[in-house]
Amino acid sequence: MSEYQYVVFQAVDRPLNDKQLEFAQRQSTRAEVTRWSLSVEYHYSSFRGDVDGLLRGGFDVYLQHSNYGTREIKLRLPHGLPFAESVWSKYVNGEQLNWARDDQGSGGILTLNPFHETGNIEDVWESQKSLDAVIGVRERLMSGDLRALYLLWLCAADDDYNDPAEMIEPPVPHGISEVAADGKEVLPFFGLDPLLLVAAGSGVAPAPNADSENRPIIQWMESLDVRRAKAELHRILVGDPATEKARLLAEIRDTQKPGGWPTSDRQRSLDDLFQQTAALRAEKSQQKARQAQATAKREAVKAERERVDRMQEMLKAPDKWLREAEQFVDARGTDNYKAAADILYDLREAVGGEEGERIARQHAAHLAMKYPTLNHLKSSLRKRGLLES
Repeated sequence: MSEYQYVVFQAVDRPLNDKQLEFAQRQSTRAEVTRWSLSVEYHYSSFRGDVDGLLRGGFDVYLQHSNYGTREIKLRLPHGLPFAESVWSKYVNGEQLNWARDDQGSGGILTLNPFHETGNIEDVWESQKSLDAVIGVRERLMSGDLRALYLLWLCAADDDYNDPAEMIEPPVPHGISEVAADGKEVLPFFGLDPLLLVAAGSGVAPAPNADSENRPIIQWMESLDVRRAKAELHRILVGDPATEKARLLAEIRDTQKPGGWPTSDRQRSLDDLFQQTAALRAEKSQQKARQAQATAKREAVKAERERVDRMQEMLKAPDKWLREAEQFVDARGTDNYKAAADILYDLREAVGGEEGERIARQHAAHLAMKYPTLNHLKSSLRKRGLLES
């Protein structure tokens, strides 16, 4: 099997300017580059461009995966981690999850790259879903949502060099199970079951009451005077709407001051969480099986009711149904042969007695003689007891 690697960079806050775009285009001759993204896939090779340079030069998110086990994401946080170091250092271990601060300013790059042996995690087939989820995690981080950092810790802790029994979880942010939407894509990207977040949230308080997601936007709008509002509307109408929207959202986010996030210190091992996740998965599978059985039972009852109704119609006009059976055979195909046999079977039951047996068997023999080469047809008729072997 050949080696495969996919790399994508995404600008989220604002598009690249001309200088940044020129730098991005120099990083790979094979990449597709726009002001919003850079993506490239390799066979028998890998990306050799300046990843961190691209992130400090306009892009906000980096995602990379290969079919030989590597998984990596990088998040550019222009204003740094919105938590005190005494808080974030409990989640960021400096190895599988690393924070690299810029030489100047408060910004930096958060890197997640746990090690997995080839074949230990499944291949990624829908990169865009994973990328969208990672962008969502970045948004949560920048708004001061500690749950996003715990989610990344889970991914980092599941490293093939780590012993799950010795990996003790950091403080669990309240409402951790409520970020399942992000975890549904991020956790599988790193080979983990999305129910891990539900297990982590067991016995943990819900998230603190907070303003709606649109509240910061409303507050910012209310702060505008008429002149500024008209100027922003003009820029949206004459400029690129996506660019202007991204600029405004970045400005709104920069004005927010995230507060603390309540946590519970559970001190569970990663192995404990894995075992609880396995139990939840088994329970969910059983529930799904019960639901499937109930659905199948309802469908069977409905099908039998429809069959009885059809048999009543058959009794009124047997010849019409004999012609319909023949039309199914004329249409060819295994499903149509089965449908023709079902019609003759039900017609026999509807008419009943020796007469029903005679009509059905006589027409089955007629079909077998008319279409002597259609072995699947004859097989369907035999299975219904309408044709001798």
